[in-house]
Amino acid sequence: MNLLDVNDRLGEYPPSFYAVNAEHLEPMRPARGEIRADVCVIGGGFTGLSTAYHLAARGYDVRLLEAQRIGFGASGRNGGQVGQGQRRDQDELAALYGKSHAKELWSIGTAAVELVRDLAARPEIRATFHPGILHADHRARFVPHSQAHAEFMQTEYDYEHIRFVD
Repeated sequence: MNLLDVNDRLGEYPPSFYAVNAEHLEPMRPARGEIRADVCVIGGGFTGLSTAYHLAARGYDVRLLEAQRIGFGASGRNGGQVGQGQRRDQDELAALYGKSHAKELWSIGTAAVELVRDLAARPEIRATFHPGILHADHRARFVPHSQAHAEFMQTEYDYEHIRFVD
């Protein structure tokens, strides 16, 4: 049993913010028989859709295969959120890999967010980009770290899109 999808129903989005608010595509017909393409992309989440889109824009004949529905998995369940940075805070990355490499990683994350913003602005994409994310502490002991992190990002990275809210 896979606990991640044990309650999912085939062809239906799991209950989420995304499922309630997204403009859903009509279900696609199942792939049958021989299918030919220059590139076959497996998975219709953020990465798969972006890969298929960019390859098709470069003239490749692309087929995208998705076991459920477009945006069914993690890309839909997260409500379409696009986070800035990596899975670790920048001060942790600087301690592990040095300031220079940490700043390079930040630049990669920034470029990724800008790419999503630019894609969302294209008329054929039919998406709206709403900037902003809230990181809420679920324990009082985490609050000082969150405040220090916001100050660190403002001073060390000139990142103006972060502020501490008590």
